[in-house]
Amino acid sequence: RDLVAAGRSVIVVEASSRIGGRLRTDRSLGVAFDMGASWIHGVDGNPITKLAKQAKAPTAVLDFADVAVYDEGGAKRTLEEFAAAEAAYESLLEEVLAAGEEGASFAEVLEKVEPDWFDDRLRAFFTSTYLTFDTGDLDQLASTLVDEGEEFDGAEAVMTDGYDRIARLVGDGLDVRVNTPVTSIDSSGDSVLVTAGKRRFTADDVVVTVPLGVMKTGAIEFVPPLPSRHLAAIDGIGFNAVNKFLFVWDEPFWDDVDFVVYTPQRRDVFNWFANVNHLVPGANALMTFAYADEARASERSSDAEMIELAMTHLRDMYGEDVPEPKAMLRSAWANDPFTLGAYSFTAVGTEMEHFDRLAKPVGSVHFAGEHTHRDYFSTVHGAYLSGVRAAAEIIDA
Repeated sequence: RDLVAAGRSVIVVEASSRIGGRLRTDRSLGVAFDMGASWIHGVDGNPITKLAKQAKAPTAVLDFADVAVYDEGGAKRTLEEFAAAEAAYESLLEEVLAAGEEGASFAEVLEKVEPDWFDDRLRAFFTSTYLTFDTGDLDQLASTLVDEGEEFDGAEAVMTDGYDRIARLVGDGLDVRVNTPVTSIDSSGDSVLVTAGKRRFTADDVVVTVPLGVMKTGAIEFVPPLPSRHLAAIDGIGFNAVNKFLFVWDEPFWDDVDFVVYTPQRRDVFNWFANVNHLVPGANALMTFAYADEARASERSSDAEMIELAMTHLRDMYGEDVPEPKAMLRSAWANDPFTLGAYSFTAVGTEMEHFDRLAKPVGSVHFAGEHTHRDYFSTVHGAYLSGVRAAAEIIDA
């Protein structure tokens, strides 16, 4: 949009059948289920807040402390226990950072500083839902870079009628060619030649916004090849896997809170349930998650297997009379050929300069995406700001 406003002729070449990338909303069950991004992380000064207002997109704030907490076996935990475990988790982050070593993962350092950490299932919940979810696999997460990245102030707001309203707003009126996966980008001549199957496009400049997971596979051939420093950055930054699930019933049976916490021995899957009724009254739905290896494993499991696992957890909390859901929706980002994961994180081998490196153009080939923003990687606002930056590079040149 910035380029068009500056008088440039722009074509958006989109691999999938719809715009938005990892903004994907499914409304097939009568609820706007965001299979990718859901939250505006910090509404104060966040550019997505402004876009949401422009799109007239409603938002709601969920209280992360408004919880009902159950242990494996169904015993209910107190809010005081929950707060104490959260405080212990915050202390753990400081311990790991203080003892962190270059080349050592968070999991390795945790084993040294708190070897009994996972014996307490409630404490383990926080390293799962508050850390693995937000970053990546603990055995890959760099122990020295856990606190990297900046945050906007203010509440965390959920897009209650779908994050795709943002995509539709910014895509309105643009020349978008869908179902057009790019296979090569040749910048060796006077113009850049972009090949997508049998289709070819020539341009003065190209902005590459494909996810880091796709960049890691080399699915797009660059001619000439990308510089070694760019390739090292692509290889060095981690790429997490997260999947989301929506379960719908005829009526609710769960606590009237924003979140239901469950602390089983098995971590990283179906241990945190968002009460969708507090976002969309009458939805009668819960949204839950799988992270890292559990997210990847979920994509190898059938719908029936995932429903059975969710019902095992819910019936352990609420009793055997809990009915089967009448419907389920799920994401599968790790095997989506146009994403191959969820978002970037600071892995062992990551250097913060890697994000800066991926933000630098190579001749007429520019780069954008959340993985190219040092301060706001892994976020929608980071992706947005990186696109604004890339457009400014072209306009200023």
